[in-house]
Amino acid sequence: MGRMDIVFDRAVDPGLIERSLAPAVFGSMWLDPAVVGPRPDYPSLPGAITCDLLVVGGGYTGLWTALHAAERDPGATIVLIEAERIGWAASGRNGGFVEASLTHGAANGKSRWPAEFDQLQRLGLDNLNGMQADIEKYGMNVDWQRTGMLNVATEAHQVPWLREAAAAGEGRFLDRGQVRSEVDSPTYLAGLFAAETCAIVDPARLVFELARACTEKGVRIHEYTDARAITTEAGGVAVTTAAATITAQRVVLATNVFPSLLRRNRLHTVPVYDHVLGTEPLTSEQLGRIGWRSRQGIGDSGNQFHYYRLSADNRI
Repeated sequence: MGRMDIVFDRAVDPGLIERSLAPAVFGSMWLDPAVVGPRPDYPSLPGAITCDLLVVGGGYTGLWTALHAAERDPGATIVLIEAERIGWAASGRNGGFVEASLTHGAANGKSRWPAEFDQLQRLGLDNLNGMQADIEKYGMNVDWQRTGMLNVATEAHQVPWLREAAAAGEGRFLDRGQVRSEVDSPTYLAGLFAAETCAIVDPARLVFELARACTEKGVRIHEYTDARAITTEAGGVAVTTAAATITAQRVVLATNVFPSLLRRNRLHTVPVYDHVLGTEPLTSEQLGRIGWRSRQGIGDSGNQFHYYRLSADNRI
């Protein structure tokens, strides 16, 4: 059987690509001072300290953990350390989609955890709603938009998949005319819209605002403080950094894709990366031609899928 060409294999003028990418610069659009403004600074660890809870890692997992711990036990001494800057890694360099799914899509969840799937769906939606509640409670300025998720078919064989998903209650099916009335791409053959399961957010602002909320709750944050080793001691846990040792009653390791301080956990994480491009801000005329008035998150139905969203200043 020969190779099947897909919509993304169609010929494109190489000169158009070259002209489009010529002014591009490498880096995170979200962390660009011209976009996000001045970012907060936190001091490195000055010396040995003792605390009730130490959180290792200054991304979403670590910051939200520290925030909820401070809410749960206001009298606790809580310290968070980050080897680089708050949000410098994946938390400041992602697409800004916040989806309710805990299983990377319903089909994957049903095939792997059929007995638990309904509960996982409920927990995922509770998690999304809980994030929104925290953002509202702390007045976080993060460009949070609960605009829903539009999955699109770009190949004919994907259209029945979206019909089946709609029949299973995963969203509302849109035919070709309906999906192009939402976002006018000639590559879109059908769509599936789920109104409640996705939000878009400015990922770097979310990190910075979480850090602000943490410090207002009394959490001490130290940047440029790398955790190098962890050992158990009488009455607690010791974490060694370049500057000094931190002794804590409990430690949360929130290092995501980076090697865990616990060697036995290192094979439990597989890092995955995306290639991301951000456009210049679209003009009103350009946005009018595309449509996209409802600002939904969009993802196609391919195995190696493409996803798109609008930023607050109308970049794609």
